[in-house]
Amino acid sequence: MRSYPSLVLAILGACLFLVPAWADGAGPACLSDAELRDLVNSGQIVPQIYAFRTARNQTGGEVVRASLCPKEAGLVYMITTLSKDGKLNRIDISAVTGKPLAP
Repeated sequence: MRSYPSLVLAILGACLFLVPAWADGAGPACLSDAELRDLVNSGQIVPQIYAFRTARNQTGGEVVRASLCPKEAGLVYMITTLSKDGKLNRIDISAVTGKPLAP
């Protein structure tokens, strides 16, 4: 029996690459930093820093991860915060209004 380690690794790598974008049922992949910058510069969405402030105020934690992704509600900043007690929280902020979305 022949083994194909490079083929197996390539398939595994492709699967791992795709999992984060689809893991929570978000649908299409999140936008790149360049796309985010273009939308902010054109005034279509609020700057990410406003969403960070809202997330910190709502969760009491510091932002550890953020993505701008298309959702049913439109473009959404999906933000993960880490509280002082070590708890991870995820909050979705409307990229258009800068306000938290209902869970």
